[in-house]
Amino acid sequence: MKIKHRLTLRFIFQLVISGIIVLLIAAACTWWILQRLTDMSITRDFASAGLERLVESSKLDKDGIHFDPHLLEQVKLNKGWLQTLDEHGRVDLSYNTPKDVPLHYAPGELIDYWNKTKPFPYDIYLWIQEKNGKLFTIIYGIKNEMGQLLEEINQYHALSPAGQLELPSALRERLKKLDGYVQVLDASGVEIASYNRPDSIPAQYSVQELVLRSTYGSRFGFKIASVYHDESKYTWVIGLPIGHSSAAGERPLVPEEIRIILIGISFLIGAMIVIFLLISVWNAHRFGSPMLHMLAWIESIGQGKYTEPLDRTGQPRSRHRSGKWRRRYAVFADVMQSLHKLSAILKRDQDLQRQTNKLRDEWIAGITHDLKTPLSSIKGFAHMLAAENYEWSTAEIRKFSVTMLDKSNHMDTLINDLELSYRVNARIQPPDMEEIELNAWMEDILLRGAVHPSWDAGRIIFKPAKTEIYVKLYPPWMKRAVHNISANALLHNPPDTILTVTILHDTDAGEVKIVLEDNGTGMDDVTANRLFERYYRGTDTSSSTEGSGLGMAIAKGLVEAMGGWIAVETSLGSGTTITLIFPTSSSRLIQWT
Repeated sequence: MKIKHRLTLRFIFQLVISGIIVLLIAAACTWWILQRLTDMSITRDFASAGLERLVESSKLDKDGIHFDPHLLEQVKLNKGWLQTLDEHGRVDLSYNTPKDVPLHYAPGELIDYWNKTKPFPYDIYLWIQEKNGKLFTIIYGIKNEMGQLLEEINQYHALSPAGQLELPSALRERLKKLDGYVQVLDASGVEIASYNRPDSIPAQYSVQELVLRSTYGSRFGFKIASVYHDESKYTWVIGLPIGHSSAAGERPLVPEEIRIILIGISFLIGAMIVIFLLISVWNAHRFGSPMLHMLAWIESIGQGKYTEPLDRTGQPRSRHRSGKWRRRYAVFADVMQSLHKLSAILKRDQDLQRQTNKLRDEWIAGITHDLKTPLSSIKGFAHMLAAENYEWSTAEIRKFSVTMLDKSNHMDTLINDLELSYRVNARIQPPDMEEIELNAWMEDILLRGAVHPSWDAGRIIFKPAKTEIYVKLYPPWMKRAVHNISANALLHNPPDTILTVTILHDTDAGEVKIVLEDNGTGMDDVTANRLFERYYRGTDTSSSTEGSGLGMAIAKGLVEAMGGWIAVETSLGSGTTITLIFPTSSSRLIQWT
């Protein structure tokens, strides 16, 4: 799998996991907000919000009905009580029920209590619902403190001449215990007297505000009731806190519902920030560390250090001691492998460059020596001929001239080799190539080459192909390549070495092969691998050192420049075979007769 696919899958996987975690946290926050809002509504008005949940959460088994303990606790906190009735009005189950509450209800009796047509010290609420084939009738009751207080105030209320509210001590103690208050308002809604009124309760009311506070008491923290007296034009207001704290009447700057929602949203945002910070740190460790390591590696390559940076223990940072990739580096395996290959190639090229420079320096020293030797001879004979105190004979002058010409030709050969080597290395295209018949041309070249002062005649054997073969070559370059290979085979082998030149034609591949095979001593692997390097002489101290060290490199470059290629097969003691391969002009194959 390519690195871009691995990275894509990793990031998609991270996004999916992050999205799932965020959704789970959002779901948990939403559930918490709804739960808190429900608990708040149950606390404020259990009759409206709690009875349905009580029935829905109940469980019915052979031992009877079981309610949610949390909701039962809420009933107790609200100072309420519960009863369940069967179809005949008998109480099946009761919870926190006072002693003055009946255990059996006649059909009309319960309705009168509910409609408040019959005196009852409690406000009751009914919930009737069928569940699991059984009809549930639940009575929720809460003491009617407001009604009793109104009744007592109507009986015992009084205002002193100084405008002070006079109440019985028992009623005062009861109001203090309930954290309630009493106000007396004049005809315009202005308070003229009060008892135990919190600072959050206004001292003046408009008609609208009194209606709103009477209807939506939960918004203000107090439920209130009022009674108007026609004779005095006074309005008596009684307020009791919703909840269990005297601070309930203090209207908060932010409503409790909004505060719960803000807490839930804040937690969600905070959790998301923490998650994304953790993912960022994880990504920095998972992806940032390998990237920094690769950048450090590239920087070290730029400084000429071609090994992977190591950790404190001397091990490559990307691998375990066993050689396996470390987990966070495995995704970048392709890049790491490329860096390894690049480092190896650059290291090899650096070593090769150093070796080439060394060989070049050695070759320059050698070529300088080879040039100075004939030049010294030429200068010596020139000085002798220029001497005025001696007269040379014509035979002597001719002998000197022949030697000087021979040395000049040797110098010219060295210079031409150097020039041709650099032309080939610069990939100079050959001049216009000619289509030649290879058998006849090669035979002529080899016959001329066989007559050479450096080796005996008859050491070159030619075996032509059975058909005339036409190939496109540049004859001077081909002649030079064949001569260099023949000279290398005959000069650097024992004097009895035979060179066999065979021309083969592969009609299926459309190729012609010129095989130059000798029966000499052969070469080892090191010499064979470096045979075509410039400046390299794979000879021992007893071999001839004639030449510039460029012959085989020139031969290879010339063959490749003409569209062919060259191959070597050799081993010590088995001779050497060099094959030149060229494409043929298949339309010009003629069978010999």
